[in-house]
Amino acid sequence: MSKRELIDECDLELQSASPWFAGVDVRGLSDDSRRAVLQRVKDKLGFNRAIEVLGVARGSLYNYLHGVRRVPDEVVSRALRNLDEGEFNEVVGGLDRLRALGIVRSDGSIDYSLILQAIALASRDEYLKQSILKFAVQNFREDLKRMLGIVPSSIKLAWERGFEEFLKERKKRGKVTSPKTLA
Repeated sequence: MSKRELIDECDLELQSASPWFAGVDVRGLSDDSRRAVLQRVKDKLGFNRAIEVLGVARGSLYNYLHGVRRVPDEVVSRALRNLDEGEFNEVVGGLDRLRALGIVRSDGSIDYSLILQAIALASRDEYLKQSILKFAVQNFREDLKRMLGIVPSSIKLAWERGFEEFLKERKKRGKVTSPKTLA
Protein backbone atom coordinates (compact mmCIF):
# COMPACT_ATOMS: atom_id res chain seq x y z
CA MET A 1 0.00 0.00 0.00
CA SER A 2 1.43 3.39 -0.99
CA LYS A 3 1.84 6.28 1.39
CA ARG A 4 -0.98 8.22 -0.33
CA GLU A 5 -3.37 5.24 -0.09
CA LEU A 6 -2.55 4.88 3.62
CA ILE A 7 -3.31 8.56 4.20
CA ASP A 8 -6.58 8.35 2.26
CA GLU A 9 -7.62 5.23 4.17
CA CYS A 10 -6.88 6.88 7.52
CA ASP A 11 -8.82 9.95 6.37
CA LEU A 12 -11.88 7.87 5.50
CA GLU A 13 -11.80 5.97 8.79
CA LEU A 14 -11.45 9.13 10.84
CA GLN A 15 -14.16 10.99 8.88
CA SER A 16 -16.72 8.32 9.62
CA ALA A 17 -15.67 8.11 13.30
CA SER A 18 -15.56 11.83 14.14
CA PRO A 19 -17.23 14.23 11.73
CA TRP A 20 -16.85 17.21 14.08
CA PHE A 21 -14.17 18.79 11.88
CA ALA A 22 -16.40 18.89 8.81
CA GLY A 23 -17.76 22.28 9.94
CA VAL A 24 -14.32 23.78 10.51
CA ASP A 25 -13.15 26.28 7.89
CA VAL A 26 -9.37 26.03 8.18
CA ARG A 27 -8.95 29.24 6.16
CA GLY A 28 -10.09 31.12 9.27
CA LEU A 29 -7.20 29.85 11.40
CA SER A 30 -4.22 32.10 12.06
CA ASP A 31 -0.67 30.93 11.47
CA ASP A 32 -0.16 30.42 15.22
CA SER A 33 -3.27 28.25 15.46
CA ARG A 34 -2.21 26.23 12.43
CA ARG A 35 1.18 25.54 14.02
CA ALA A 36 -0.49 24.68 17.34
CA VAL A 37 -2.73 22.12 15.61
CA LEU A 38 0.28 20.52 13.90
CA GLN A 39 2.23 20.54 17.15
CA ARG A 40 -0.63 18.77 18.92
CA VAL A 41 -0.78 16.11 16.19
CA LYS A 42 3.00 15.65 16.36
CA ASP A 43 2.89 15.36 20.15
CA LYS A 44 0.01 12.91 19.99
CA LEU A 45 1.29 10.66 17.19
CA GLY A 46 5.03 11.23 17.22
CA PHE A 47 7.08 12.86 14.49
CA ASN A 48 7.28 9.90 12.10
CA ARG A 49 3.60 8.95 12.34
CA ALA A 50 2.61 12.62 11.95
CA ILE A 51 4.60 12.80 8.72
CA GLU A 52 2.73 9.75 7.44
CA VAL A 53 -0.80 10.91 8.27
CA LEU A 54 -0.17 14.48 7.13
CA GLY A 55 1.46 13.39 3.89
CA VAL A 56 4.39 15.79 4.18
CA ALA A 57 8.16 15.46 4.14
CA ARG A 58 10.27 15.64 7.31
CA GLY A 59 11.69 19.02 6.36
CA SER A 60 8.27 20.41 5.55
CA LEU A 61 6.84 19.44 8.93
CA TYR A 62 9.88 20.96 10.64
CA ASN A 63 9.47 24.18 8.61
CA TYR A 64 5.74 24.36 9.37
CA LEU A 65 6.27 23.85 13.09
CA HIS A 66 9.02 26.48 13.28
CA GLY A 67 7.16 29.10 11.24
CA VAL A 68 9.53 29.02 8.28
CA ARG A 69 6.63 28.19 5.95
CA ARG A 70 2.90 28.74 6.27
CA VAL A 71 0.94 25.54 6.93
CA PRO A 72 -1.30 24.84 3.89
CA ASP A 73 -5.05 24.41 4.37
CA GLU A 74 -5.04 20.75 3.26
CA VAL A 75 -2.33 19.86 5.80
CA VAL A 76 -4.35 21.52 8.58
CA SER A 77 -7.45 19.62 7.43
CA ARG A 78 -5.58 16.31 7.61
CA ALA A 79 -4.24 17.27 11.03
CA LEU A 80 -7.76 17.97 12.35
CA ARG A 81 -8.79 14.46 11.39
CA ASN A 82 -6.31 13.18 13.95
CA LEU A 83 -7.59 15.31 16.81
CA ASP A 84 -10.82 15.17 18.73
CA GLU A 85 -12.93 18.26 19.23
CA GLY A 86 -11.68 18.80 22.78
CA GLU A 87 -8.06 18.88 21.64
CA PHE A 88 -8.96 21.35 18.90
CA ASN A 89 -10.66 23.61 21.45
CA GLU A 90 -7.61 23.44 23.72
CA VAL A 91 -5.08 24.50 21.08
CA VAL A 92 -7.13 27.01 19.06
CA GLY A 93 -7.95 30.30 20.74
CA GLY A 94 -11.41 31.83 20.95
CA LEU A 95 -11.34 34.29 18.03
CA ASP A 96 -9.68 31.79 15.69
CA ARG A 97 -12.24 29.18 16.69
CA LEU A 98 -15.06 31.62 15.92
CA ARG A 99 -13.49 32.30 12.51
CA ALA A 100 -13.01 28.60 11.82
CA LEU A 101 -16.63 27.86 12.71
CA GLY A 102 -17.90 30.67 10.47
CA ILE A 103 -19.25 32.95 13.19
CA VAL A 104 -16.67 35.63 12.39
CA ARG A 105 -16.04 36.01 8.67
CA SER A 106 -12.59 36.52 7.12
CA ASP A 107 -13.28 40.26 6.71
CA GLY A 108 -14.02 40.53 10.45
CA SER A 109 -17.79 40.89 10.10
CA ILE A 110 -20.08 38.80 12.27
CA ASP A 111 -22.71 36.33 11.14
CA TYR A 112 -25.57 37.94 13.08
CA SER A 113 -28.13 35.26 12.30
CA LEU A 114 -25.86 32.60 13.80
CA ILE A 115 -25.19 34.68 16.91
CA LEU A 116 -28.91 35.37 17.37
CA GLN A 117 -29.66 31.65 17.03
CA ALA A 118 -27.05 30.95 19.71
CA ILE A 119 -28.65 33.54 22.01
CA ALA A 120 -32.10 32.02 21.38
CA LEU A 121 -30.67 28.63 22.28
CA ALA A 122 -29.10 30.14 25.40
CA SER A 123 -32.52 31.28 26.63
CA ARG A 124 -33.39 27.59 27.15
CA ASP A 125 -30.28 26.89 29.25
CA GLU A 126 -30.44 28.49 32.70
CA TYR A 127 -26.67 28.53 33.31
CA LEU A 128 -25.91 30.11 29.93
CA LYS A 129 -28.76 32.60 30.36
CA GLN A 130 -27.34 33.70 33.73
CA SER A 131 -23.85 34.00 32.22
CA ILE A 132 -25.15 36.23 29.41
CA LEU A 133 -27.07 38.41 31.87
CA LYS A 134 -24.00 38.81 34.11
CA PHE A 135 -21.91 39.70 31.06
CA ALA A 136 -24.51 42.26 29.93
CA VAL A 137 -24.70 43.86 33.37
CA GLN A 138 -20.90 44.06 33.70
CA ASN A 139 -20.30 45.41 30.19
CA PHE A 140 -23.49 47.31 29.27
CA ARG A 141 -24.78 48.62 32.62
CA GLU A 142 -25.47 52.21 31.50
CA ASP A 143 -27.06 51.09 28.21
CA LEU A 144 -29.38 48.74 30.10
CA LYS A 145 -30.38 51.53 32.51
CA ARG A 146 -31.21 53.81 29.60
CA MET A 147 -33.28 51.09 27.94
CA LEU A 148 -35.17 50.42 31.17
CA GLY A 149 -35.67 54.14 31.91
CA ILE A 150 -33.63 54.05 35.13
CA VAL A 151 -31.76 57.22 36.14
CA PRO A 152 -28.07 56.58 35.41
CA SER A 153 -25.84 56.30 38.46
CA SER A 154 -23.58 59.06 37.11
CA ILE A 155 -26.36 61.64 37.61
CA LYS A 156 -26.75 63.01 41.13
CA LEU A 157 -30.00 64.63 42.13
CA ALA A 158 -29.48 67.27 44.83
CA TRP A 159 -31.76 69.97 46.24
CA GLU A 160 -30.15 73.41 46.09
CA ARG A 161 -31.21 76.68 47.70
CA GLY A 162 -31.00 78.49 44.32
CA PHE A 163 -33.64 76.16 42.90
CA GLU A 164 -35.87 76.77 45.91
CA GLU A 165 -35.51 80.55 45.40
CA PHE A 166 -36.40 80.12 41.72
CA LEU A 167 -39.58 78.22 42.62
CA LYS A 168 -40.65 80.87 45.16
CA GLU A 169 -39.83 84.11 43.37
CA ARG A 170 -38.61 83.91 39.77
CA LYS A 171 -40.91 81.28 38.32
CA LYS A 172 -43.24 82.99 35.84
CA ARG A 173 -46.39 80.89 36.19
CA GLY A 174 -47.60 79.28 39.36
CA LYS A 175 -44.97 80.29 41.88
CA VAL A 176 -44.66 77.94 44.82
CA THR A 177 -45.67 79.75 47.98
CA SER A 178 -46.45 76.93 50.36
CA PRO A 179 -43.58 75.58 52.46
CA LYS A 180 -45.39 72.23 52.48
CA THR A 181 -45.19 72.06 48.65
CA LEU A 182 -41.48 72.93 48.76
CA ALA A 183 -40.86 70.19 51.31
